[in-house]
Amino acid sequence: MLTLMVENIMLVVCLAFNTSTGMPYGTVNLVSGIPASETTVTCTAGVGTFLVEFGALSQLTGDPVFVNVALRALEGLRQARSPLSLVGGCLSNIYGPNSTWLIMSRHDTT
Repeated sequence: MLTLMVENIMLVVCLAFNTSTGMPYGTVNLVSGIPASETTVTCTAGVGTFLVEFGALSQLTGDPVFVNVALRALEGLRQARSPLSLVGGCLSNIYGPNSTWLIMSRHDTT
């Protein structure tokens, strides 16, 4: 019963991943979907955790849709790498002129 409830909620959450990169929006309303004012900025660290969480859900439900959504997000992140194979902390989740690192910082140790 609980697994079915989680599966139904996660099918709505998967709407957040419906972007050209596969990387999700940061907010999804379980009733109304993605807010019209939602930003396209996504945190790259979250993409890695989705693979574990969504992979576990796919194992529990027997439905590969969840792990496939996470793998697509991971591929979007891979595509956003710099020539040095680095990624920024935050990226646009939409391909196009703004598909670049959005927040870059340098931490001085002095």
